Amino acid sequence: MRLIYVIDHLWNANAGTENQVFKLLPELSQHFDTELVCLRAHPWLEEQASVLRSRVTFFQIDGFRSLATYRNLLAMTKHFRSSGPCIVHTFFPVSNIVGVLAARAAGVRGVVASRRDFGEWMTPRYLRATRFANRFVNGIITNSLEVRKLTERVERFPSERIHVMPNVIEMALPKPSRTSAQVRAELDISAGDAVVVLVANYRPMKRHETAVRALASLHQHNPNVTFLLVGKDFDPGEPTKAGLMALARQHGVGHKLRFATAAAAQISDFLAIADVGINCSQGEGVSNAIMEYMLAGLPVAAAASGGNPDLVRHEETGLLFPLEDHQALAACIQRLLAEPQLRLALTETAGKIVRRDHEYSMVIGRFVDYYRSL
Repeated sequence: MRLIYVIDHLWNANAGTENQVFKLLPELSQHFDTELVCLRAHPWLEEQASVLRSRVTFFQIDGFRSLATYRNLLAMTKHFRSSGPCIVHTFFPVSNIVGVLAARAAGVRGVVASRRDFGEWMTPRYLRATRFANRFVNGIITNSLEVRKLTERVERFPSERIHVMPNVIEMALPKPSRTSAQVRAELDISAGDAVVVLVANYRPMKRHETAVRALASLHQHNPNVTFLLVGKDFDPGEPTKAGLMALARQHGVGHKLRFATAAAAQISDFLAIADVGINCSQGEGVSNAIMEYMLAGLPVAAAASGGNPDLVRHEETGLLFPLEDHQALAACIQRLLAEPQLRLALTETAGKIVRRDHEYSMVIGRFVDYYRSL
């Protein structure tokens, strides 16, 4: 059976959906003849076919005022017809519309779309187009129960055709490449400071400002805490990062804020020096970072938003706080730092649940069974 994944863009394997595609395709290639179709060409992705164990094909579809877009859309439809996939599974907003329509026009029998966030970006125009495309899908896969509920409510899609497939994650994080003392020295973090880590690229939905304000609130009572933000600023000149530092200085805690970037293999270096992992996001489907915190044995404080409550069950696998409530976040962090018994109970339960629900063979098996059922 041939399986084609269609995605809008893919130029690194670290972001949430992109990371999952890089985990799923190599494993699914053992069960299907796999191909990745990307709607924007990128030199990096051209080199990843061997990693993905799949063919990689590009059809430039970007901006619907260009005649070339429609020529490429027609070419993609012809490609689907000639290659004869049994399943086409789409990811990201444009693919969930044009990829679905092209696949169905080509006569593909199994067409599946994805929803992996809370769609704050979705304009009324996109919603109308998405609802239209939904008429032609066999089913929609979400990565959390909360996203499933949202898809059913907002897109008016039948609940029995929405399937929750958990994110997959490596059960063993890479070993740190440096000692904790080396990492602290490189980041200029005092040996006596507790470290609170936030792993998230700089996007508005990640709500980094909440973390900075929580640092300021926490610092009034506990000055021996440093916050470490690990992620990329995709805007030229890194204005988001600069804005966060300016906000920290405004609150008098610029000296307690650190920044780092990391490839996936280096995340463990930063988790190894951390005492608490936090997530402030609005509308995230399932956070890979939270799962990494849990596997690393870090207690978690997360915003009660999006799919976070699927992973973080309050006072069972972590602590939840109201979205954008920096004082509540500061209180959660202080509690996790001050109560070792609570930390131990939360981390033990969280680790067991992540290993049970997000293990490779279990998740891949569910995908294989679903695709074959179509």
